[in-house]
Amino acid sequence: MRAVSSRRANRPRKRNCSETFPRVKVAQPAAGCVHSGHRRRWFPPTVPDIDALQAECSALRNDQTVLALGLSHDLRAPLRAIDSFAYLLEQRSAQALDDTGRDHLHRIREASARMGRLLARLQVYLHAGSAPLHVDDLDLTLLADWCVAELRDAAPDREAHIDIAPNLRARGDERLLKTAIAELLHNAWTYAAADRPVHIVVDAEQSARGTTLRIRDHGEGFDPALATRLGEPFQRLSAQAHPEGCGLGVAIARRIAQRHGGTVQVEGRIGEGATASLFMPNAAEPE
Repeated sequence: MRAVSSRRANRPRKRNCSETFPRVKVAQPAAGCVHSGHRRRWFPPTVPDIDALQAECSALRNDQTVLALGLSHDLRAPLRAIDSFAYLLEQRSAQALDDTGRDHLHRIREASARMGRLLARLQVYLHAGSAPLHVDDLDLTLLADWCVAELRDAAPDREAHIDIAPNLRARGDERLLKTAIAELLHNAWTYAAADRPVHIVVDAEQSARGTTLRIRDHGEGFDPALATRLGEPFQRLSAQAHPEGCGLGVAIARRIAQRHGGTVQVEGRIGEGATASLFMPNAAEPE
């Protein structure tokens, strides 16, 4: 009699886990997380070394100081030589030159003078980013009056009405903030409408965050679509109408504001003037 196989013998053989799920290589966890069983534990990223960052900032400022010294000495020396020899040639040999030659000499001297102004402005820009800060309570009204007096001395025949609000105060470095205010006031003065007197209003708005100094003019204004270009070095909106500029005024003011933890914004409309806003925080740590 043939033996009958049991049901158990007909059942499929159970496979272990290693046969059912082939062994695969598990990727290593990314930096900042650790696998623990079925859970992942995340760790915060490494905090930068504050001392190393401060040392790097100090080194960058030292490099800017060295470059500023080079601009004031090493680069100015050959420029002075170019202008001096062009002047001598113009004085002694101008009669021997034709109109084209004299025009070329004139262009050389004009380009030399423009290069001198550009180097001077670059030196101010670099100084704004590298000079040590001496923060104190400041009278912004006094600083604005000082800057306006300098503008009037430079153009005594120009009619100007400048209103400065009293008791404007903030914290910052006196020399640098005076430079920032001077740059913004000079822009307002320069771009005033040619057919009417200069009219500038200086006031401020106090808030819990800080002080916003506003310098408003009724001058030429500019296309609001170009506002993002203002504050970038060498960006000029009226190069043909005002060829004497270098495009660094707002950039210098913005750099000084950033060193104090603040900002500079400029708004305007064509034919309606412009408003420059210099924000200074109350208790922000200087850069």
